[in-house]
Amino acid sequence: MNVRKRRADDSLLPLRAPKIPRTTVTHHLGGNPSPNQDEGLLARWTYFFSEGANLMFETANTFLNALVDAVANKQNTAKARSVKNRQVQHVSRPSYEEETRPEPPTAGPSQPSEQPQSHSRFHFATTRRNHEMPPPPPPSSSRPPPMNTVPASNKGKSRYSTNLAQHVPEQEREQAHYHTGLPTPPLTSPTSGSNAPSISSSTGTDLSELDAAIQQFELQRKNQEMRKLNGKRRHIYDKAHKAKATQEREKLREELQTELYNVKRASGYGSNFEDFKSYLEYSRKLDELQKKELLFPARSMVDLRKASQERESNRRHSEDDFLARALEKARLSLQGQPPPGPFTPTLEQLRVQQKLKDAEIEQRLHPKVTLPESLPPEDEAEVDGLFQKRGVISRFERSEVTDHDLQTLRPGSWLNDEIINFYGQLIQSRSDEALKSASKNGVAKGKSKPLNVHYFNSFFWTKLKTQGYEKGRLAKWTKKIDIFSKDVILLPVNHNNTHWTAAAINFRQKRIESYDSMDMNRSAVFQLLRSYLDAEHRNKKKKPFDFTGWEDYVLKETPQQENGYDCGVFTCQFLESLSRGVDRFAFRQRNMPYLRRRMAWEIAHCKLRDDP
Repeated sequence: MNVRKRRADDSLLPLRAPKIPRTTVTHHLGGNPSPNQDEGLLARWTYFFSEGANLMFETANTFLNALVDAVANKQNTAKARSVKNRQVQHVSRPSYEEETRPEPPTAGPSQPSEQPQSHSRFHFATTRRNHEMPPPPPPSSSRPPPMNTVPASNKGKSRYSTNLAQHVPEQEREQAHYHTGLPTPPLTSPTSGSNAPSISSSTGTDLSELDAAIQQFELQRKNQEMRKLNGKRRHIYDKAHKAKATQEREKLREELQTELYNVKRASGYGSNFEDFKSYLEYSRKLDELQKKELLFPARSMVDLRKASQERESNRRHSEDDFLARALEKARLSLQGQPPPGPFTPTLEQLRVQQKLKDAEIEQRLHPKVTLPESLPPEDEAEVDGLFQKRGVISRFERSEVTDHDLQTLRPGSWLNDEIINFYGQLIQSRSDEALKSASKNGVAKGKSKPLNVHYFNSFFWTKLKTQGYEKGRLAKWTKKIDIFSKDVILLPVNHNNTHWTAAAINFRQKRIESYDSMDMNRSAVFQLLRSYLDAEHRNKKKKPFDFTGWEDYVLKETPQQENGYDCGVFTCQFLESLSRGVDRFAFRQRNMPYLRRRMAWEIAHCKLRDDP
């Protein structure tokens, strides 16, 4: 036999009756003296039914005993509490020794001389006052033997002579002693004799201590279970719940984005859904930075993506709130404001209406220029070659553009400082050449004459915001230039390494202008440029600047971007149009791919194109 195989506890029943020694030649019924096959089968079935009957009997007996024990424990607890209450109520009554009942009549010859008062484990030895308990039936063989019986010698004693500690199960006494450390009440038999006292003070004390111990044990067990529930232990479905919540949140965010995209499309939005998602993400970041005032100036926008990737946590709720607010704003803008009621216009309102009519006439006389879809074929091929070139692409005065800088003009990329400042120098160069020449140099069909402008590079705004006029030594920036003799001062504004906008100081129309493709708040731009004008005028003219008639100007029809990466291209086109005195811009989001390739060609040739 295999040693690794477990041996059976009981041997298997034989398939046939065991052989018996042959003692006779023939069976007593005749035939072979050994049992045949039928007799062996009958023996096996008889054994099977007998074992089954014994098993059912034992099972029923076990359940009956358990039920009897439960009822006995419950009655013992109730009677113990009633005895305890009676002891408190009958403190002033005579001693229990005087309250004994008379001896029962002597039993006849056919009756036993003594009758036990208890016959089972769940019967109390105490009896009711002034009442005789009927004698129990004699114990049968099917019932368990009595556990706590009172001898017949105790019949004439006090009804409280039985120690109630006997009726407390031994297991509960041991558990209470183990968990609480209280002394275990002793199990003593009833005291015999006529001088047996009533429930002693020690018995009452033991019962009260036992009740208190049991209550304290139950309280400790419940507290332990509560600590387990309220502890750091996670629920078994914690991961599944979090995964489901995350999936539902992503689904809700996708539905909000889709609904907002449809609303925007109804109001004139023209880009695809992927660009719209990048536009929402970019707008959400700008909104959070503006609220928390976390914008900080920097020299370049190269590290914007790295910084955005490092701050990806703890933004699920902010994204949902932002999408909900954006959707509500889009719905309100789509619905529009109700038409105003009839009113009598004031003089100022009549002037405004007159200006609007003049603007309408100007629009009819000078219609908007329509931008082409692409460059000429030869220029398109040249731009493709520029993107494949390595090293320095172009040099102009003290600036240069490398292949790394030129790659930012590809679709889907942010423009860096080098591209924007190089483009600003081209604007400045065209203005200077137009002033030197009396001819229409730099003026082409479809475009107006360049103004007398001055361009500040992107680092001017950084110094003005972080260091101020005096500490930033901005007076040296205009040592050879009188900005108050210019028509327009142009400067790109880098909003804390996250967004590009254009700003202008228009001396011809007496206004400080700001052009933002994301339509953000521009109060900080107007405030800093006003402080710079006053400080520069005090430094150069030795008196404060007169802001009489000046205004902070924001164009309502400013072109808006529809993604999160074209703000630099919008800024360059704002500056180029303002340098020609044009404040009605002909470009929109759909023209950005063409303008990116056009800027690459202009940077490579170090001049601005004359065609529209």
